[in-house]
Amino acid sequence: MIVHSTHRCLGRTGQRNQPFGNLSSFNREFNRNRSARRAGRASTVAVRAGPVEIDEDDLIQGKDRHKWYEAKFCAEDQPEWNIGRFVASRQISPEYRAVTVECEVSRERIPLRAAYKAAGQRASLRINNGVERNCSVASPPFPESINNGPLFKVRGDLFAHEIKTAREPISVKAELTVLVMRKEAPEVYGMGYDDVVEVGPFVGTGLDLRSSPLMAMYSCPTVVIFVSGRGIATCMSLLESTSDVPNLSLEFRRDVRVYYKAPNAASIAFKDRFEEWEKLGPLKVFTTTTSFQDAFDDDDSLTYDPETTAAVVLTGGDAEAEKEALEVCKDAEIIKILTDSVEQAAPVFLSSNPFKDWMTGKAPRPPPRNSRGTPVPEPQPDSDSTPVAV
Repeated sequence: MIVHSTHRCLGRTGQRNQPFGNLSSFNREFNRNRSARRAGRASTVAVRAGPVEIDEDDLIQGKDRHKWYEAKFCAEDQPEWNIGRFVASRQISPEYRAVTVECEVSRERIPLRAAYKAAGQRASLRINNGVERNCSVASPPFPESINNGPLFKVRGDLFAHEIKTAREPISVKAELTVLVMRKEAPEVYGMGYDDVVEVGPFVGTGLDLRSSPLMAMYSCPTVVIFVSGRGIATCMSLLESTSDVPNLSLEFRRDVRVYYKAPNAASIAFKDRFEEWEKLGPLKVFTTTTSFQDAFDDDDSLTYDPETTAAVVLTGGDAEAEKEALEVCKDAEIIKILTDSVEQAAPVFLSSNPFKDWMTGKAPRPPPRNSRGTPVPEPQPDSDSTPVAV
């Protein structure tokens, strides 16, 4: 009985309840099952690899296949210089002339790194394929609202009646006013309707408003602005900036004063805009032909607290005028100061392929580590060694 039960347990699944007649039939059945199991196993075959041939017509094997997965930022493949159109030119002082051109501002045609983003940037103009000129911009940064269409398109959004078809980039035009002098940019100063004007990437990063205490409008309810020379262009662009770009938020301030110094009464530029500026908020414009100190002392209507007052110095690169304005701030104990001589930090733009350096072999080599995983410091040169310029 014991042998009979063991044979019954070792049989196939479908025959567990059927006992084998004798031991020889059991052995034949066992060998047959073992051979079937061996036949079902995968055989290991050694293959010797030969040279790999790449079919250039096969896109999967293409050398630029990695570019399929790169992020494509809008306007990256667009030209840096775009054709503009002359609009108007008027003499605003014996030295300065305001020249207005129409330029391209679409986000589908102008990359963000080359766009006009903040007051204090300078425009790059080229007349009749001549010398590049950098001019002070009097127009405020272009509002984001005029780019609603291009921004909607670059996101890949579609309206209900649209289909996914190739479309041409949307063009958006806007007027740009620059302040120029004859001796600095004679081509721009004398530009007319027959001239071909090209607008390139804007130069500089503009006023450092983002990291300035001025952005805290309730901590600095009082703002005094000292302006001279071509700094009036930056002042105009700053005061007229819309709410979707960095601005002073004039409507939320308590008192704003603009002290504009000019050599004489005829040299006061944009005097026709003063009334419009004063309508933007609690702002008053004072002009002087002597000094900033006289204009500040003659303003009897200003009551301020040095701890809640900020100053903006816009002298357009005039070091002496900036020094004079800083002396006024020092005497008035105003320590929160923003000058146009110090621009904001350059932004860091994302790369379309963050692994480009690694793929080209230019990636920095990681520091060596010891057995415990601690970085090993690089050897320092001896004090007697010859310095090497890097």
